[in-house]
Amino acid sequence: MEPVSLSIVTALAAGAIAAAKDVATSTVKDTYAALKRLIVDRNKKAAPFVEAVEANPTSAPEQQVLSKQIAGAADDPELKKTAAALLEALEGLKNNPRAAALFDFGKLRAAKNFELTDIETSGTVLKADDATFDGDFKATNIRQKPAGGPTAKN
Repeated sequence: MEPVSLSIVTALAAGAIAAAKDVATSTVKDTYAALKRLIVDRNKKAAPFVEAVEANPTSAPEQQVLSKQIAGAADDPELKKTAAALLEALEGLKNNPRAAALFDFGKLRAAKNFELTDIETSGTVLKADDATFDGDFKATNIRQKPAGGPTAKN
């Protein structure tokens, strides 16, 4: 799955869980509804897959199918912005004991956007023993330069 579509599907599934378990604030409910509407407006064929995720938000296969349906979402800034807003609203629930029992807030935090692009180095690009990214982690066009030799593409 591409990182942006995965992030959008993660936000949608988490919004569905919050709404179904009645822990969602009005902001979560409104943003969740807006995200569902945007996904379907942008891709009419995704509607049944959105419904499938909504009906069973913890199902990895349902999420994967929807993610494939909305592949290319990285080109849609409004869709990305709405998913990020929903994830942010859900993050606001972390002090609610009922919500804490439902969500892995670390996973929700990791569903936001982080990208490394077009890097050439002879050293370490990223090393993290314990990292929290406020977004998807995407690395593209990373090139490791061997000592004393030409650039090798990894």
